[in-house]
Amino acid sequence: MKATISKEDARFCASVVKEVARAQGIVRDPAAIGRITAAVARLYNRGMHDREEVLQAAMQSVRLESDTAPASDDQPF
Repeated sequence: MKATISKEDARFCASVVKEVARAQGIVRDPAAIGRITAAVARLYNRGMHDREEVLQAAMQSVRLESDTAPASDDQPF
């Protein structure tokens, strides 16, 4: 069973998610927030606990996802 994280660590991750979402302009997109949350959790669980490192890696992850996501015009009918 996985250990739970402390409230302080949860707040740390949530603040990084908020900052990334605001910087990317996706505050009102629940799916995008979920992807950011998953990315931050993955980074945190891999041992990345420095705020600047997590923030930078999460921003890069969001950029990579948006670059590889198919545009709505590209979908077949």
